[in-house]
Amino acid sequence: MSMAEQRIMTINMRKAIEAVPSYKKAAAASKFVSAFVKRHMKAGVISMDISVNNEIFKNGMKKPPVTIRVSCSKDDNKKVTISLIKAAQEQKKDGNK
Repeated sequence: MSMAEQRIMTINMRKAIEAVPSYKKAAAASKFVSAFVKRHMKAGVISMDISVNNEIFKNGMKKPPVTIRVSCSKDDNKKVTISLIKAAQEQKKDGNK
């Protein structure tokens, strides 16, 4: 049994969102995050936390952020969970109360 692998990644989505129409930019950014993490973590299944999607769509569909910082953790079955760095820190604070 091996321990779960965890990484913090800063993902630059500029090239992924500049090549699509403005009304598809946030959706393309969300797909790019999944594909990027799948490639770099050598994952089988990707599970994206809703906080990541909310962060991408916070400015609307036409203006997603160019970069996003996420925390990725892989379990023994090659399932990767993507969560936002801010959300992970807030959950730790709430857990200590």
